[in-house]
Amino acid sequence: MRNGIKALTFDVGGSVFDWQTATRRAVRALAVARGVDVDDGAFTMTWRRRMFEELGRVRRGDLPWRNADQLHRSVLDELADGYPQLELSDGDRDELNRAWHRMGIWDDVPDALRKLREHYIVSILTVLSLSIVVDSSRHAGIDWDAYISCEFLGVYKPDAAAYRTAARLLGAEPREVMMVAVHPGDLLAGRRAGLKTGYVKPKVWEPGADGPTEGFDVSAADYGDFARQMTR
Repeated sequence: MRNGIKALTFDVGGSVFDWQTATRRAVRALAVARGVDVDDGAFTMTWRRRMFEELGRVRRGDLPWRNADQLHRSVLDELADGYPQLELSDGDRDELNRAWHRMGIWDDVPDALRKLREHYIVSILTVLSLSIVVDSSRHAGIDWDAYISCEFLGVYKPDAAAYRTAARLLGAEPREVMMVAVHPGDLLAGRRAGLKTGYVKPKVWEPGADGPTEGFDVSAADYGDFARQMTR
């Protein structure tokens, strides 16, 4: 272990993967094909926000267990009603939902991951489905030591059990794991579960990125800075 840390668990949606570009591009392509004008930014921000609202209902037991693909798809059906000009068929909706499987990554991530993997177990810990993170990682040309999706844990972040179970699966105590994210809320929940915390400044604004950015075990301007702090 280095600095008492055995493993790093990364949030990825918005933290590592650029979901906004992938989904906005897909919506824009459909709008162009239909010859209509659509605010793709508003569409995708609503899509993301509503998915997390529905995920909250799953966590509370108001909805049966669903993974992120199912949640994204059900929200898309709702959104489609508000954008009749897109004339989204079931096939269109299925293909649009696949945009989440083609997310790119921020430019400084690959080199940072290579350096970090020399010293730590480096894992994903996400509410996104395993299929989404495997496909997007392959699309971006990166790899991880482990892919931990909450869809297999029986609980979703920010429930403390998600962080603690991830630590156990990685053969570590919670104090030996650092949660890494651009979302302060994710880090605060990880801290309450006993994990260390690594904050990386987000590249672009997104829901959940607001909040306190001080007081974490590591705070970094970008992933290069994070890797330098964790490997010096």
